Amino acid sequence: MNDQVKHNEEALEALRRAEQKYRSIFEHCLEGIFQTTPEGQYLSANPALARMYGYESVDELIADLTDITRQLYVQAGRRAEFIQLVREQGKVIDFESEIFRRDGSVIWISENARVVRDEVSGEVLYYEGMVQDISRRKAAEEERDQANARLSVQYAVARTLAEVRHLGEASGKIVQAICESVGWDFGDLWRVDAATNVLRCVDIWHAPEFHAHEFIDATQRTTIPPGVGLPGRVWSSRKAFWIPDVGVDATFPRVALAAKGGLHGAFAFPIMLGSEVIGVMEFFSRGIHLPDDDLLSMLAALGAQIGSFIDRERMADRLARYADGV
Repeated sequence: MNDQVKHNEEALEALRRAEQKYRSIFEHCLEGIFQTTPEGQYLSANPALARMYGYESVDELIADLTDITRQLYVQAGRRAEFIQLVREQGKVIDFESEIFRRDGSVIWISENARVVRDEVSGEVLYYEGMVQDISRRKAAEEERDQANARLSVQYAVARTLAEVRHLGEASGKIVQAICESVGWDFGDLWRVDAATNVLRCVDIWHAPEFHAHEFIDATQRTTIPPGVGLPGRVWSSRKAFWIPDVGVDATFPRVALAAKGGLHGAFAFPIMLGSEVIGVMEFFSRGIHLPDDDLLSMLAALGAQIGSFIDRERMADRLARYADGV
């Protein structure tokens, strides 16, 4: 009997040590660890996850974050995608998402998770997994992508100008090249009508999936005086401008149609001939984008390059007329 008691005590001590070991791993792991219900509530979390999400303690996270679908993910439907994948495949690997921290700031995370089912009924009991903060990596990737996009724009514009004799042959291709290089949805080219002192839209391009016909029609019909709207501000100031979200910019005349078409981000830059603005290029995205000063500087230089092309075009036309005796 004493041997049995001793054996039981040793077994209990071994179990206690094992629990202490795994509790220590759980508490001190640098990655976030979680268990959540199918309905979107946290059953458990470790301190690393609480810190990652901006909470003082695990208890605070569990008490406050009670609806993962609505409170956590930035992209609508992201929790549904997570659930679909983990139920169909039994697990998800490197599931990357933007999430809201407690203070409203946004970070990128990567989740590895699995579904835990009742062994008899097969019912989903909970999801469990680990979370990494990958914000620094995503920022580095975005910076690299932006640098590549800028190089791509420069190359595409230079190549297009080299292939044509007149801007009219190249303008649509240039607008398209800039849109595709930076991943934006709509672009247009405005030329200054010196006789009436307004800007007129002379060319547009949009992504195939972009169907905001009212916005497109309004852009093609509109004439813009100096200082009005984004093209007019660029014209009067002779500077490039960036608007993260035109929906909150009261100075944007086409704001209602832009919102109806799902457009948010916008930037524009002047086409310069010496110190004179002779045109404006304008671009829109369905995403909200923070200003990219390096891109704007590069595009401003391209505006001067396009202006030089137009100057050479005009000079060639004058020489041709002179040679013809006109």
